[in-house]
Amino acid sequence: MEENFKVNSKLLPTGFLREFDAHIYFTEDKLAEATLLRDKIKDYFKDSVFFVGEMIPVLIGPHTQPMFEANFPKDMFMEVSLWLMDNRGEFSVLIHSLSGDDLADHTIGAKWLGAEVKLDYSKF
Repeated sequence: MEENFKVNSKLLPTGFLREFDAHIYFTEDKLAEATLLRDKIKDYFKDSVFFVGEMIPVLIGPHTQPMFEANFPKDMFMEVSLWLMDNRGEFSVLIHSLSGDDLADHTIGAKWLGAEVKLDYSKF
């Protein structure tokens, strides 16, 4: 897969209230289906304070699978979580707060939907 992408932190609108991340993981053979899910979530939350980044087809940070990421404020946590529960299909999803402690956010502060994806915590 091509490595031409930007991470969300480089794409977010100025002043965006980024309190939570949702990482939606996919495998290379499921890129087309993951792209459809990304388009669906963008469309569903288009009128909300919600940001969906680009497809990240390579391993970055602690993430051991390709993914795309969504960012949203705390007051959308329940709505986003429920939408992902109902619409994620076979994809694993990690939802976590952004407290400033990356290790805690990705471990004790993490909520998984679907199978947990092993993360590489040595990257923190």
